[in-house]
Formats: sequence, structure tokens, C-alpha cells
Amino acid sequence: MTIPNGIKNIFMGDAGPRAGWRFAAYLTSFLLLDDVLTRIVLTLTHYQPSNGFSAGDFVVFDGVGLIAALIVSLGLIRLEHKRMEWFGFPLRAAFRMDFWVGTLFGAGMVSSLLLVALLGKGATIHGLALHGPNFLKWLLLWIAAMLLVGFSEELQFRGYALASLIHGIGFWPASLLLSLVFGGLHYFGKPMETVADGLSVTLLGLFVCFTLRRTGSLWFAIGFHAAFDFFALGLYGAPNTGNNGLPLDNHLMDVTYSGPSWLTGGPQGLEASWVIFPLLAAMFALVHRRYRECRFPRG
Repeated sequence: MTIPNGIKNIFMGDAGPRAGWRFAAYLTSFLLLDDVLTRIVLTLTHYQPSNGFSAGDFVVFDGVGLIAALIVSLGLIRLEHKRMEWFGFPLRAAFRMDFWVGTLFGAGMVSSLLLVALLGKGATIHGLALHGPNFLKWLLLWIAAMLLVGFSEELQFRGYALASLIHGIGFWPASLLLSLVFGGLHYFGKPMETVADGLSVTLLGLFVCFTLRRTGSLWFAIGFHAAFDFFALGLYGAPNTGNNGLPLDNHLMDVTYSGPSWLTGGPQGLEASWVIFPLLAAMFALVHRRYRECRFPRG
């Protein structure tokens, strides 16, 4: 049976399936698979999610999200006869220099936010919150959890989804669109949100898109995302209240935040501090200086 050209042109372009249909196929498949896998895992393990921020929750839900994102992304590129480099995830670059540079950027940004809060008398470090074997146990769990967050969210928002839209509307429009979605999900999906937090998350999304543009892969973004969240949640998380006013399980350092929200971020955490915006500008400039060429998308 021959498909009329008019109908075929709705779905197919010169380079294969049109960008909108690629994106729709990814989004629909990912949401369905993520939901099914989550239900299966929770049923089989009898895992009970916590009422706050828990390293265990991140391991379970972002682990499932990572698996779903990989299955759908790899399935779609296989159908299109493409390689993983098409959406910025070359395995040959795994955990090489760009990843570690990204972790330094992420750790440096959050540590700078804490340093400013300390200098402004908005935060006080009392020492370690955990000790001995308990410290080592939770250190390893938080590292594993935040690595899964970095992989999962970058592949969901800056992987196949971004690559598919780029080939339809261009790099920066696609990056802005998905960064707005990324920020919007945080803003509307978390309690006690502020404009500063929603805006900072959106701009952080644009920043990691920029690193993909310049480095040619997601490995810098994954390292940055994992380190940012590890230092913001696992290491420097505020005692008792935690991020977004919810309990934070077994963070590693005992830090009290008592300054104004514009300085410390308030219950939303350091990422909601207004100090993050000049730091983000500096990060853009540093990446621009280190990585001069545009390496993504290819071809």
C-alpha cells in the first residue's frame, strides 16, 4: 500500500521523521514506561517513599527514570539508524575529562553559594552531622543517588528530547523550551517555591544546554548536575528543615541557615539564593572561555 505524499510529508522530512513526531514519540514512550517500571519496582520491593528528601527515594525513582530514558532513547535511535552521539551521549567519553570538569563546576558553584552565606553571617557550620561507619554509608549512598539524578535528568531533558527538537526548531529555541519546562516542573511541583528558585533552575537548564553545545556531549552536564545536587542536598543540606521545608534524610554536614532568603535561599535551599545569578553568569563565561568551538549538534 502506497502512502499519499501529502500524508507522508506530515510525518517525514528529508532527514527522516519530523522533529515534532520524534519528540512526541519520546515523551509518550518515556512517560508510559517510567510509570510502569515505577509501579513494578514499588510493588516488588515494597518500598515506601519518604515524606521529605531521601537518598533512597532518589535511588529508586531516578534509577527507574534513567532506565526508562535509556530504553526509549536507544530504541528510537535504533529505529532511525543513528548512534548515541546523535543525542550527545557517546560512551567512549564516559567519565573522562569533561565529566570531572563538570563536577568541579557543580561543586564550586554550590560551595561558593555557601561561602557567601557564611561571610554574610547567614549560615554557620557546626561540623559533621554523621560520624564513623554511618558517615561512610550515607556518603556513598548520597554519591550514588546524585549520580543517578545527574544521569536521569540530563538524559530526560537534554538527551533525545532536546536533540529531536533541535533538528526542527534550532538549538537555542529548543534549549529554551525544555529549560522552561525543566524550571516549570520544579516551580509548580515543589512546595514553598519562589520566583528566584524557578528562575535559577531554568537558567541552570540553559547552562547545561550550553555545555552540551560547546563540549559536544552530555558528560560535562551529568557531572555538573550530580555534583551540584550532592553538595546542595547531601552535603550542605540544612538540618531539620531540609530543602523546600521538608525533612532531609541523613545529610552529611551540620549547617544552620539563619540569614535572609535572598542570601541563603530559605527553605528552598542554596539554589534559590539570588547570589546564584552572578555565579551563573561567571560559569557561562568560564565555559565559553574553555570550550571555544560549537560541537553539538553534529551534522
